[in-house]
Amino acid sequence: MSIALVHYHLRPGGVTRIVERQSEALTTAGISHVILTGSPPEQNFNLPIRVIPELDYSETQPHQDTGASLLVGKLRAAAIEALGHEPQCWHLHNPTLGKNQLFPQLVRTLAESQVPLVMHIHDLAEDGRPENYRLLRSAGEIYPIAPQIHYLTINSRDLSRLRHAGIPPQQTSLLRNAVTLTGLTDDTPPNDEKSALVLYPVRGIRRKNLGELCLLAGLAPDPTQFALALPPSPSQENSAYQKWIELAKRQRSPLQMGVVGAELAPPGGGSTFPAWARASTHFITTSIAEGFGLTFLEAIAFGRPLIGRDLPEITSDFRRHGINLNSLYSGLLFPRQWIDEARLHSILETRLQHLYRSCGEQLSDSIVTETAESLFSEELLDFGNLPESLQLEILPRALASPGKILCREANTLLPADEWLQGALQRTGSNTPEDLDPWSSSAFSQAHRDLYDSLAVCRAAKPTWLDPRSILLQYLHPPQFHFLRS
Repeated sequence: MSIALVHYHLRPGGVTRIVERQSEALTTAGISHVILTGSPPEQNFNLPIRVIPELDYSETQPHQDTGASLLVGKLRAAAIEALGHEPQCWHLHNPTLGKNQLFPQLVRTLAESQVPLVMHIHDLAEDGRPENYRLLRSAGEIYPIAPQIHYLTINSRDLSRLRHAGIPPQQTSLLRNAVTLTGLTDDTPPNDEKSALVLYPVRGIRRKNLGELCLLAGLAPDPTQFALALPPSPSQENSAYQKWIELAKRQRSPLQMGVVGAELAPPGGGSTFPAWARASTHFITTSIAEGFGLTFLEAIAFGRPLIGRDLPEITSDFRRHGINLNSLYSGLLFPRQWIDEARLHSILETRLQHLYRSCGEQLSDSIVTETAESLFSEELLDFGNLPESLQLEILPRALASPGKILCREANTLLPADEWLQGALQRTGSNTPEDLDPWSSSAFSQAHRDLYDSLAVCRAAKPTWLDPRSILLQYLHPPQFHFLRS
């Protein structure tokens, strides 16, 4: 079976990395394929890439039916030029993300052609992306269902929600991302004699919860240093990022942001990500939401202990396969009386109104109340559950009264600075062999199995899932978060 892998772009990022590894896996498996993308990679990858600019992110397009028809024609022509014939399967990455108004019609055209179609879901517009979802609303039919159409998710949470929404279980499956071992584990183990350098190996986007990173850096014992790998990309919102940089400078925090490509890693290393990973003693995560959660496994690949915030709906997948995540907390708590509750509720209602309006849903008083109770029903509140404006205000007070900041680890509460000091002294217990379920060979075999199953299924005309059934799986009060609204 020949495959067309389709993604909006090949700029650096998580999905781009997966597309690259998919191409490598398909090459290893001897499966003919082409990558169709809206922008070329920044590095010169030796991959079968064809660039169709109309695939890239775009909120405004020519007439959708005409534009989509032209796009499909260009995709087919590029695939034929690369493969010698039309693809026998189309593998679309994030086709329902709402980043390009032509994609719903593209999906419809491919679904109605009854060719095997893979809908590879990394992120969903319904999951805390109101601006994206607003672009999808006019499309109506977004999720096709047929025996030859298969949905892939990268975590069990999304898999379960798609099935609950009505996508047949036999037409859905979990595809674990591949995690590549780095080679750093043999020659550069953490050196107990040097001071701790804690690396957050991500881009500084909002859901990475940079306020919490600043707070932990301020609570850490001397001479611990912290570093954030990358700033937001130019296309991502960065006003909050600049505010955290300014606050870290005012507080004289031992934290550098955006170090990769900009600062030399100690001692005397380069500025590349591997150089910073080699210089680090620990990895950290303070993220409040993930699709796959690469950082949780990447720490093992680099041979570094991981500290920070747990995300059970993501890490449960890893723990089921024996991954030990024993230095994560479930909450970073502060006294309720530190905040103006009337102001907090006003911000919450404003954010909820924007979210529900973008989704075309009615916001009732009961939803506001239920959301507030799910976030703020205890005497101690979670710092990570606050909007950035309040995090910025509270952080100086928290650093002035470190004994008031508590960490919830398992069922235990202890001062956050005490927790952090202990976490920095622990070593990781996992080995590279523990990453076998996420190996390149497992990734390659999963693709072979998927395409083999699609090659023998009996095709049928698609039906369409009510898109609201997906939305309601995510538009649920306990799942609301300020950093995703």
